[in-house]
Amino acid sequence: MALNPTIARRRFLTATLASGATLIHSPRMFAATEFWNAKDPASWTEEEVAVLMSKSPWARAATPTIKGTSDDPTGGGQPMGGRGGAGGGMGRRPPSVNAIVRWESAQPILDALKAPLAADLQGHYIISVTNLPIGPAPRPARPGAEVPPDEALERAQNGATLQVKGKDPGEAGIARRNHIGSILFGFSKDYLHLTANDREIVFKLDTGQLLLSTRFDTKEMTYHGKLAV
Repeated sequence: MALNPTIARRRFLTATLASGATLIHSPRMFAATEFWNAKDPASWTEEEVAVLMSKSPWARAATPTIKGTSDDPTGGGQPMGGRGGAGGGMGRRPPSVNAIVRWESAQPILDALKAPLAADLQGHYIISVTNLPIGPAPRPARPGAEVPPDEALERAQNGATLQVKGKDPGEAGIARRNHIGSILFGFSKDYLHLTANDREIVFKLDTGQLLLSTRFDTKEMTYHGKLAV
């Protein structure tokens, strides 16, 4: 029995996005005639949607910088690097991690997913980070026990900002995990108003153990003639 096209697209996207994969590896400039402006969303192919979601004006690959070879950004208690090894006592370099930073609140992303933002996320710029090495959500010690505080998520929220030249940085008022393990950060539009004149928007995340910075060009983030954030 054939799958409903919408369900099939969502399964394809879930598998792609959960892997943190990007489909375009070379840098490029985006034109107003890119498929998201030239075609109706209903006619976007699965491959086009995956490109939009992983390497586009609204989605960037980023590699977090781990602060110290023996730090553990995952919170799992295992050191990122050993000591006293073959390198004259220096620890191993932690493995590089490719994350995807994406504007979930941008209209082209919403059109690709064919789903609106949750009600409590309305009125916020929502940015997700997929494949971020901060460790899994805590679980109760036994069935029925209280779930421990998600300290890693709290640190991430406290260290997330949106920065625009000439404006005070916007701080994340929301941080949550979604069903594929991405972290969603919400920035209130009441405290930070973004326009096409801002030119560059920088998302920064500093948890104390890892640092991630991603730049977005508002000239490229145009969807049917309007800034889409």
